[in-house]
Amino acid sequence: MTGRVVLVGLAILLGLSQYQLWFGTGSISELQRLTDELEKQESENQRLASRNDELVSEINALKTDPEAIEELLRSRFGYVKDGETFVRLLPKGEIPDD
Repeated sequence: MTGRVVLVGLAILLGLSQYQLWFGTGSISELQRLTDELEKQESENQRLASRNDELVSEINALKTDPEAIEELLRSRFGYVKDGETFVRLLPKGEIPDD
């Protein structure tokens, strides 16, 4: 009788531990979800680090190269020097919102 109670108790403990392993906090499925989330975050971090490197390069160029400043003004702000004519080419069928 006592052996049977111990055996049933051990079986219940085994069942609870298996439930925790597969479905509870720290389960295998949660570990997989967190691993996937970590991979996504690492990929995003790499993309942002690359973008930061580009920005640092651009900042360094703007600090040291007057032509880089002029290019920035022309491309982003439509800067036109005296005596130059600004020409804007639009794709066929596109109408400006001016």
